Amino acid sequence: MRNDILGLIAPQNVPFGPKGDVNYHEYSKLTKFLLANGVDGIFVGGTSGEFINLSDSERKQLLEIARDSSSLDTPIIFNATAMNLASVNDFCAFAVKAGADAVSFTAPYYHSYDKQALIGYFKSCADAAKDLPVYLYNIPGMTKNPITTDIIKAVCSSCPNIKGIKDSSMDFMTYMEFQNHKPFDDFKVMTGNDAQVLVSLFYGGDTAVIALAGVFPRLAKSIFENFWKGDLIAARIAQDKIMCVRELVRSIMPIVSHKEILTFLGFDMGVPRYPFRSLLQEEKERLRRELDRLGLLP
Repeated sequence: MRNDILGLIAPQNVPFGPKGDVNYHEYSKLTKFLLANGVDGIFVGGTSGEFINLSDSERKQLLEIARDSSSLDTPIIFNATAMNLASVNDFCAFAVKAGADAVSFTAPYYHSYDKQALIGYFKSCADAAKDLPVYLYNIPGMTKNPITTDIIKAVCSSCPNIKGIKDSSMDFMTYMEFQNHKPFDDFKVMTGNDAQVLVSLFYGGDTAVIALAGVFPRLAKSIFENFWKGDLIAARIAQDKIMCVRELVRSIMPIVSHKEILTFLGFDMGVPRYPFRSLLQEEKERLRRELDRLGLLP
């Protein structure tokens, strides 16, 4: 079990078959492709992984496939978020059994919760994880319950297995606050925003869990590689291309657009899982046209 999460982590997309069932064979193929093209680890069942649209058994089997499709030194983070404690305990126990290197939890969603409720929630999640490292997952645009520095400080004071946070707030001020108010020196703050990889590296970050790592892994990894070797112009060019793709997919429909791009690249991503819809023909044509313009399709 690894504690050293570092570099580019791909929150992997999930392929489906023609009847809407998970295509585990293609998921394995995609895992191997990402790892062969610069990704340093896999995030299973995140937002891009549509955890909210999957059954518990599907989420577990995807973790098994990711682990079986990667080397033992590849870190695998499993999103064990659930809105009841029985499922949290079940996911965490399974994560240990399946060989996950860490688990992650978003804030609870749908209802609004105050600070004390969120502290209690995350403490319960950390307790359920036992010795597994835990990474909090801040995505207030989806949960409506932001994780604050006060919450981080409170839960870390009694939960030593909480090792860091993935920040998908899309607000760089929030990322900076997390970096400036770490509860301990090696608390890891990972950006979850495609648009902020380069600036997060300038601000002391060393890890990104971004959607486009699961689509264009070499391009995303080149931001890191060029930054580390001091070629800031090349790093900026790569970041700008990632920005262009991010704007493109967000102007159509994220996740489904990501998967359509993977279809362009030769993967059998199948039909969208309910309640997503298929892209319109004109949307597919626009995706292909803009990606061709950027030189990102074979």
